[in-house]
Amino acid sequence: MYRQPLFFTRRAVYKAAIIRSSTRPLVTASAIRPLSIRNTATVHTASICNKTLSAISAIAPVTESPASTHSRPHNGGPIDEYARLVKAGEFIDDSFQRTIVTKLDRLYQDLLEYTPSSTTEPPKRGVGSLWKQLLRKSKSDGAMPVGTPRGLYIYGDVGTGKTTTMDLFYDTVPTMKKRRIHFHAFMLDIHRRINSFRCIHASTADPIPTIAKELASSVYVLCFDEFQVTDIADAMVLRRLVTELFRNGVIIVTTSNRHPDELYKNGIQRESFLPCIALLKERCEVVSLDSGTDYRKVARETETMYFSSLSPDTNKVLHALFALASGGATLEYNLPLQFLGRTLNVPLAADGVARFNFVQLCKEAHSAADYIELAKHYHTIFLTDVPVMDMSDRNEARRFITLIDALYESHTMFFMSSESDIYHLFKGHDAPVGAEKTDLAYSGEEEVFAFQRAVSRLVEMSSRRWIIAGRNRILAENALRMEVEGGGSEHFQHQTAESG
Repeated sequence: MYRQPLFFTRRAVYKAAIIRSSTRPLVTASAIRPLSIRNTATVHTASICNKTLSAISAIAPVTESPASTHSRPHNGGPIDEYARLVKAGEFIDDSFQRTIVTKLDRLYQDLLEYTPSSTTEPPKRGVGSLWKQLLRKSKSDGAMPVGTPRGLYIYGDVGTGKTTTMDLFYDTVPTMKKRRIHFHAFMLDIHRRINSFRCIHASTADPIPTIAKELASSVYVLCFDEFQVTDIADAMVLRRLVTELFRNGVIIVTTSNRHPDELYKNGIQRESFLPCIALLKERCEVVSLDSGTDYRKVARETETMYFSSLSPDTNKVLHALFALASGGATLEYNLPLQFLGRTLNVPLAADGVARFNFVQLCKEAHSAADYIELAKHYHTIFLTDVPVMDMSDRNEARRFITLIDALYESHTMFFMSSESDIYHLFKGHDAPVGAEKTDLAYSGEEEVFAFQRAVSRLVEMSSRRWIIAGRNRILAENALRMEVEGGGSEHFQHQTAESG
């Protein structure tokens, strides 16, 4: 049986599911395997839409074929595994990536000799308000226990293989006391722990040492994907949390699109966050992975899942695609999704497939927690009527980016109709007259940078390999069937363009 990927675990790129058919085994390729270049297809004319509707009517959901999921066998550390994957033709030998993997292999070797300390200094009760404690200079210098290996901070442009190399390291580390998590999800967990702590203890008690000790008791290798800091609440918590994690012997390996010196750039009270940056640079080796190649764009054929035409014809296509993705299941309207004392209304759903318009999902006030919960319950999301955004829509743009991050991490299928193609959905502009150019609220730099990452992820999310390894069984089986029939990328591109 085809097994859905674990939530918040991204293995479709490196540790892919092996899906076996009656003719030959098929393996989802890594994010860095060279393939033909395809641009995101769009629908501009009614004639294409008519072909799409005809093709969809000919595609019937197929029965689930036998499949099994296997971990790749590991005969050594990251460098040995990288060499094996290159030899097998699943990775290309990228000198920049090999440099990073070599450094990760050194950390791997250090971890083989490392025994984490079982005891740490007990947490002390804080004095004064929690906010003052978070802002004050910590008495601890973040010194790690003697013999603790130094971590790694990998930064670079989108799509260069940062996550792939980190996942390769994570999967080869021979310990169960490790955790790999997207940074958004990690910070949500930390804020929940802080709230739980404050419900039990006095308001003057400092929760950070206790939380750090709890984390260190369960893991000593912590891998973050997409380390980023965009608001003061996270910045002030991280200042103390990173210090305490290092004091408890936790080794951090993280990816980021930014150098540590660029974290929380132009943020409110950034000077209070600078010690955290200094500590990250001290306790993690900072390395750049910038090969100049976005493998998500160059190495993946892109199928038609995004439609840059807001028209009745496009709506007909999306309606037909919705029926295909849900297997023609009965439609349900206005379903309440309840979690954490909140209710998220799902306007239209059927058998794990949900549909929203942009206003409902991105203009209304939603957080990362909402999108994460949504992805837990639905394996396929349709989003319609996405407009071109500029700095006057920065709140909506930020929610859209956060939504894509949540769907990407949970390997959710995503269909979208928009006013423009994905490369031109966001336009930054200069600050208003009288505003400081360095003001984060008006510069647009953070949004433009984050949108570039979102576009790179959207490209990957529209590839056949993403669909085959995805959580929607019907779409995966249809994509696999086309692959098995020997049509190749051109055949599937044609089928997808006609089936929307």
